[in-house]
Amino acid sequence: MTPLLRTRPLRLVGTLIALYLFASTGCAQPVVIDMASFDPGQDQMAIAGYYRDQATDLREKAAALAESAVRYEGLFGPQSDWVSGARQLSQYYVAASQELEHRADAHAEVARTGRSRRR
Repeated sequence: MTPLLRTRPLRLVGTLIALYLFASTGCAQPVVIDMASFDPGQDQMAIAGYYRDQATDLREKAAALAESAVRYEGLFGPQSDWVSGARQLSQYYVAASQELEHRADAHAEVARTGRSRRR
């Protein structure tokens, strides 16, 4: 058997495998989660985890802004707009993180009990 005849079937097999992989991955449907839904059919723990991650990010931003406010106070004085702006934004992030934690708790409760929550 010549080398040309041995490589032709390998190329055909390789091409068929590549076409199969291309077709199978292209046909997969992404999972869509309704983040506002309290339907137990949705992945409530995934929704709760998302809200907790977002709350953590906001708490970190709030802490960074609180540190910035202290630095700004040393640089520009306590009455500076930089200081008050950083403090207000930090407070906003804290409040927003608390709201996200409440949402996460509500979705986690639905996941635990399996009962839909009324709004």
